[in-house]
Amino acid sequence: MDEDEPSVKHAAEGSALGFLYQSFYALRTLVTLTTDDAAVGVERLDDVELKADGQTLIYQLKHSISTKPPAITLKSRPIWRTMKVWIDALPTLTLAETKLHLVAVGAIPVNSPLVVLTDDNADRADLVAAMTAEAERVLEARAAATKAGKPLPYSDRVDGCRAFVTLAETERLNLLRRAVIRPNSPTVAEIEKEIAQHFHLVLPEYRAAVAKRLVEWWDRQIVYSLSGNRDRVITRAELQSQIMAIVADLEQDKLVPDFLTVVPPDNYQPDGMLARQIALVKGKSFDLKRAIRQEWQAREQRGRWATDNPAMKTKISDYDQVLREEWSYLHEEMVEACVEFEAERKCASGLELLRWTHNEAPNKLPPIAQGWSAPYYVRGSYQVLAINLKVGWHPEYETMLGEDE
Repeated sequence: MDEDEPSVKHAAEGSALGFLYQSFYALRTLVTLTTDDAAVGVERLDDVELKADGQTLIYQLKHSISTKPPAITLKSRPIWRTMKVWIDALPTLTLAETKLHLVAVGAIPVNSPLVVLTDDNADRADLVAAMTAEAERVLEARAAATKAGKPLPYSDRVDGCRAFVTLAETERLNLLRRAVIRPNSPTVAEIEKEIAQHFHLVLPEYRAAVAKRLVEWWDRQIVYSLSGNRDRVITRAELQSQIMAIVADLEQDKLVPDFLTVVPPDNYQPDGMLARQIALVKGKSFDLKRAIRQEWQAREQRGRWATDNPAMKTKISDYDQVLREEWSYLHEEMVEACVEFEAERKCASGLELLRWTHNEAPNKLPPIAQGWSAPYYVRGSYQVLAINLKVGWHPEYETMLGEDE
């Protein structure tokens, strides 16, 4: 194993969780607001941008995957990187109408000058002086290293230090007057539970499920936003509408198509039997591609239902019997018709049956529950059954694939 691999993996995990933290914190922020016209965007002016009550709130988020997150001090890299981001954004902001938030999971030492940033009304003059002194110390250390021909220190914070001292003293003070630090903030693993605690009008037994489904919906909206497939901002009205829809579904015990717009992860590898079943009837590449996607969607959906409600296991099993029975009528008819057929004709008949599960079965068979209309469940469940040899496409699939096992 490469010696650098653990640290690289750690960095990748940190980056991924850092982005998730942006998304989750944006949702948490919008959930906690009571302003009807509030709207939030991710990765716009800053990690999170919120508009409410005629103000723009800018959030710079600093997440940590450490069990004991590092303290926030004047020497912390996040402080100076945040200063750089905010100072660069100043030309696009009306500072008097903007609040700048640094959100961190770490704590601030009680004797740190940064403590004043936890209080909107505390005087910032001493903090300006302390930050100016620290920034000048960093720049002087680099100048001394340059003169001595030594490696330059503080490369991780120099840009923020230089930007800060470049501002006039009054500009520094005005910047920090609009700045707030939120230390000891919930981690990415804690936010979903905290979001659930804000659903005061939702019955207690539904809160965790509402939060879980809301986070999944929110993640999709963030992806659509960043990819240009929806507006860049998500409004509180949208959020409220989605919460109401989720609660209504839960109260009616309605099955929700959780994976309708979700695709398998890039590294997903289906059971090899799925491909062998399709190869046996000489299916095309598109037959295999869509079968893999639908099988993953159905498998994930079945697992979700069974986890959320163990009683669903019986419903899933009973519906599998419905699918097998409908398939059996067509398969038995095909077997009889193919007795005298050559191998090529048998494959063609089997391919027709495979495509029936995709093109016709979802529309002709009764849904698993009233109101269910997502076709992927029927299509994918047939693939799940095919993997287990409970159904098949070739007239002689049991004999031919049973020999492979």
